[in-house]
Amino acid sequence: PVVLPLLLVGLIVFQALLGMWTVTLLLKPVIVMAHLLGGLTTLALLWWLVLRQGFLPTADEDADWLRPWALLALILVVAQIALGGWTSANYAALACPDFPTCQTAWWPPMDFKEAFILWRGLGISYEGGVLDNDARVAIHVMHRIGALVVFLYLGWLVWRVISMARDRVLRGVGFVVGVLLLTQISLGIANVVLTLPLPVAVAHNAGAALLLLAVVTLNHTLYPRKTL
Repeated sequence: PVVLPLLLVGLIVFQALLGMWTVTLLLKPVIVMAHLLGGLTTLALLWWLVLRQGFLPTADEDADWLRPWALLALILVVAQIALGGWTSANYAALACPDFPTCQTAWWPPMDFKEAFILWRGLGISYEGGVLDNDARVAIHVMHRIGALVVFLYLGWLVWRVISMARDRVLRGVGFVVGVLLLTQISLGIANVVLTLPLPVAVAHNAGAALLLLAVVTLNHTLYPRKTL
């Protein structure tokens, strides 16, 4: 493989720049989120490289019908991780201290316009966050909605894989995705209910990484071996 290793080298260099900008731009949320996504992308590509060396075989059966659904699952997981990074970078993890409601309401006052402005200029320190309560609530609620979408979609996909696939490897990967999905949802709820204890928050980040790798593995098992 040539393309993927070269891509990884370029990505690592860009990650180093993002690490520098995280400090020099005073924890600007879009840079912090990009740094998180860059790290997880590096991890996912390294894992794909490992899988391409024959660590795990591709599915023996013709499962072309699953490919677009598995790709959509990967897109949704990445989008949800980005929402999680945006939540953390804007200090919105505790904007909703109760569950399943948010500030004792199913749809509290929210400011979506302010919540998702990516660039606010230079010279602003974002330590502790700069958004007001309504904007942080909007970010937190969108992360919850994203979690619900991922849970429903991945749950459906796991059910289809386990119930319809004949290949043992494919069914096994589907089972792992299901277990990690339930674990990650539980950790997210625990973060709210327990007021974001550090061990649970770290486990939630690790769970996101493991779920991403599991969905990458699911996609790998559905595609023939290539040189990438």
